[in-house]
Amino acid sequence: MLMAIIIMLCSCIVTNAQNTSGTILYTQKINIHMNLPIEWEGMKDKIPEFRESNHKLTFGDSKVMYEAVKNEKKEAERAKKGGKRGMRGMRGRKSQEKRFVDLSTNSVVATRDLMGKKFLVTGKPEKYKWKMTGKNKQVGSYLCQEATWQDSTTQIVAWFTPMIPVQAGPGDYTGLPGVILHMNINDGEREITATDVQLGEVGSSILVAPTEGKEVSQEEWSKIRKEKMKEMEEEYGGKGKGMRKFLFRG
Repeated sequence: MLMAIIIMLCSCIVTNAQNTSGTILYTQKINIHMNLPIEWEGMKDKIPEFRESNHKLTFGDSKVMYEAVKNEKKEAERAKKGGKRGMRGMRGRKSQEKRFVDLSTNSVVATRDLMGKKFLVTGKPEKYKWKMTGKNKQVGSYLCQEATWQDSTTQIVAWFTPMIPVQAGPGDYTGLPGVILHMNINDGEREITATDVQLGEVGSSILVAPTEGKEVSQEEWSKIRKEKMKEMEEEYGGKGKGMRKFLFRG
């Protein structure tokens, strides 16, 4: 019996050692209705409740790339139904954004597109003081553990799996001893869920830091975003406050 347990533990260790490269596809759902300004309440029936997007996480050799990917089927359906040109344009710009992390040097390079201008934001990964809750649940084929984090405006519940021992996850949400496969932000305001996990070797040419855009520090980027948000609020008389977190995310 003891020998069987030892063999099982050794098998898990070997498996985890091999699960350090691959790709994960995510679906992100943003609840637009939860953040509509009061003056827009009467337009709820004309605005979709959720905005969905797809993303891909690629990891290997201590490097991680997170980027948006197009859902060709949904893009075709959206084109048939029509819609506001401005929102389609916003989706198009977002799909070009990438976030590259080198875990060995603890550095980040991210592309950002703001009002038609491209930026290359450099810095360090965001640090989150995660709290382990001891809870477990299954996400797809992987047993996950729960971790939480919150500040004055944001509450995050993350489910990560030690079965894939890479400190990575959607966007800048990292720092846990395993890949994050599911996240719930502010009680459903935003949810991100892994829909497909493919482990295996990843070509070194894929995990390369982006170079396109004007290079700025994270501090400079934050200042630029704040200025643009202020301009937007002044232009629309403050009516854009409820939606700005989605338009200026990143």
